Amino acid sequence: MSEMLNSTQFVPFTAAVVLIFGLLTGSFVNVCIYRIPQSKSIVFPPSSCTKCSHRIKWYENIPVLSWLFLRGKCSGCGEKISMIYPLVEMANGFLYLAAFIRFSVSIDMFFTFYFISAMIVIAVIDFKTQYVYSAVVLPVAVLGVLRAFFSPSISLTASFLGIIAGAGLLLTAIAVFYLVTKKIGMGLGDVYILGAIGSYTGLKMIPLVLFLASFSAILFFFVAKMVFKKKRLAENITKEDINSGNEKDLDNAIYFGPFLAGSGVLLLLIPPYLLENCLFLIN
Repeated sequence: MSEMLNSTQFVPFTAAVVLIFGLLTGSFVNVCIYRIPQSKSIVFPPSSCTKCSHRIKWYENIPVLSWLFLRGKCSGCGEKISMIYPLVEMANGFLYLAAFIRFSVSIDMFFTFYFISAMIVIAVIDFKTQYVYSAVVLPVAVLGVLRAFFSPSISLTASFLGIIAGAGLLLTAIAVFYLVTKKIGMGLGDVYILGAIGSYTGLKMIPLVLFLASFSAILFFFVAKMVFKKKRLAENITKEDINSGNEKDLDNAIYFGPFLAGSGVLLLLIPPYLLENCLFLIN
């Protein structure tokens, strides 16, 4: 009886530790998101304000809470601090918690932690810069294969086939689209992302990742387009102006990488019995 009591007390404590660890790691994820596109070291120097170079003190760097206490502004110059920072920290923290709930304390949980943080870095950088850095994506694939050596959840063969299927499927789609339209409809960065996701999910999940990513991308694009039109019309721009090409900026801003990354994380965290039902419906 006492062992059961200790066990029930241990789970909330571990969950709290995982959540805090995820929030703290989320702060480092923000550093990666900001510095990698600028080819800066993600370790040195310590974080500082991008405008006044005010060195951020430890109590100004507490995930989420510091942003709230500072009211989203630098304590040195009052420069606005983007809401992306606390959102990334919260996303990383709660996704770590979801990984703990899904895998408990196991080798899968720790490998999934890395996968989650890497996918957040990839998604946000791609969304902001429209560029996918192979230095971030390729280690995901390597660790996905390494995970297969230690985890009962996926075999080494399934991991390799996931990489081949993920990358190969998108490469084929890009080639066919180019032959038909003479345009490049998707970047190679998306190929790398889906290949890396495949190393974790295996071959069977690739169609579901693509389906979910495509559905969410279309939904996002549709909503964003409606919001864009309302905004432009509110500025007294005619529908004809909007439809004749002024939406070009919006079209160029929609990229597939963030949706692939988000779908990969979601499917890795969904329990197996739900995944089997989803695959059955798609097939």
